Amino acid sequence: MFVNSSVSAQEIAEINVIGNKKTKLKIIFRELTFTVGDTILPKDTANHTTNSENNLFNTSLFNFTTVHFKDTLGKWYVEVELQERWYLWPEVIIKFQDRNFSEWLKNKDLSRIDAGVHLNKFNFLGLNQTLQINGYLGFTEKFGFKYKVPYINKKLKDGLKIASNYSTRNEIFTGVRNNEMIYLKNDSASLYSRFNFQFEYFRRNGFYQNQYFNAEFIQIKTQNELSNLNNHYIGQSDNLLRYGYLSYRYKLDKRFSQNYPLKGFFFDVQLKQFGLKKIDNSNLSVTHLQSSYRYYKQIKNRLYWASGIHIGQFMQNNVPFIFKNGLGFSNYVRGYEPYVIMGKTSSLIKNNFKIQLLKPKNYMLPFIKKIKKFSKIHFALYLNTYIDAGYVFDNNPLSNDLINNFLIGGGTGLDWITYYDVVIRTEYSANKMGEYNFNISFVAPI
Repeated sequence: MFVNSSVSAQEIAEINVIGNKKTKLKIIFRELTFTVGDTILPKDTANHTTNSENNLFNTSLFNFTTVHFKDTLGKWYVEVELQERWYLWPEVIIKFQDRNFSEWLKNKDLSRIDAGVHLNKFNFLGLNQTLQINGYLGFTEKFGFKYKVPYINKKLKDGLKIASNYSTRNEIFTGVRNNEMIYLKNDSASLYSRFNFQFEYFRRNGFYQNQYFNAEFIQIKTQNELSNLNNHYIGQSDNLLRYGYLSYRYKLDKRFSQNYPLKGFFFDVQLKQFGLKKIDNSNLSVTHLQSSYRYYKQIKNRLYWASGIHIGQFMQNNVPFIFKNGLGFSNYVRGYEPYVIMGKTSSLIKNNFKIQLLKPKNYMLPFIKKIKKFSKIHFALYLNTYIDAGYVFDNNPLSNDLINNFLIGGGTGLDWITYYDVVIRTEYSANKMGEYNFNISFVAPI
C-alpha cells in the first residue's frame, strides 16, 4: 500500500475490483467502508483497508481479500483483489449424534453416527444467496431445504430466509439421571418425528449490527411407547403437539475473522417463545432469554487472550423436557464433556490464552495449481490453555448433583485453522472431580 505523506484528505476517484467472476459488484461494495467520492486522509487508509478486507472475508464468499489504496495525482484509486471460493458443494457429512466426541468415545457405537449429504449452492446468482437441500440416514433420518436471500431491497439492509425440515428418530433423549442422558430406543420403528417450516426476516444495519425476527410452525409426533412420558416430555398427554415458535435476536459482531476470531468483540441477546397458548391452540407457553458476550485481544506478537460469558434463563418453573437447556450441549464447561446439567438458569464463563505456534501463511499446492479456488491455501496453528467456570440452578435437581453446584474445568489443546472456514480443535481437560477428558471439536473455542 502506498500512502502520500500529505496530511490533506483526498477523494476516491475509482474503485476497481479484480477476481469477481460470480459475485456482483453491489455485494462487494456493500462490504467496503468507503465509496467513490469519499474523502480520506492518508493516515486513515490503513483502517479502511483492514476493515474492508475483513468485511469481505466474513461474507464467506472469498478465500483471500486484498484492498490497495494508490495515490495518483492527489486522488485515491482503489484496487480490490479477490479470490472467490467454490460455491457448489455436495458435502458428505459424518455426524456424531452424541453431544460431543468425548461422549461418543465412551461407547464407540458406530450406529450413533449419521451419514448425510448437503447440496449447497452458495452465492446463488452472484448475490450471496444460499440454496441448500439436505438429507441424513442413520441414527436420525432427516430431509429438508433452505433458501436465504441476504438482501431484498436496493439499500441492501433487509433479507429473508425460508426453510423446512422433516426428521425421525428411533432413539430419543428423555431425561437426565446422575448427570448423564437417559435414552429410550426402539430398534424396529421410529419413536419420534418432527416437522417444521421457518420464515425469518432479518435486517443488517451498517456492517456489524443484525436483527433477526423468526417465526416457525412446528409439529412433533411421539409413538405409543412414549405415552407414559408425554406429560414430562412434551407437556401434554396427547401424542401430537403442534405449536408456533417466535424469536427475536439482536447481534453486534465486530470480530476480525468470524470463524476463528483473535481480535474484536461479539454481543447478542435472544428471546424465544415456544407456543402461543390459545393463539395456536397448543396450550403451551415457554419463554427463554439468553445472551452472550465475547472479547478477543492480541496481547503481544504471538500471544492472544479471549473471554466469553453466556447466560440463559427460563421464565417458567415447569418446562417440558424437550425444551429444557443448560450446559453440556453447544455451551459447556471444558472438562465436563460427559455430563449434562439442565436447569432453569444457566451461566458459563470461558477463558483462553493462545500462543501462535505457526503464523497464518499461504501455500500453493502444485499438483492442483490450475484449480485456483483450491490450490492456494493458508493455515495456522495455536496452542491453547484455558479455564472455564459454570453454574446451573434448578428448583428440582433430583439425582443430578452437578445442578446447583459450582463447576470449574481447564486444560490445554491445539487448534489448526485452514481455508474454507475449517477449524480442528483437540483438547485435553480436567474438572474439579479429578476426571480427565479428551475431545475433538470443529468450531472456535470461544
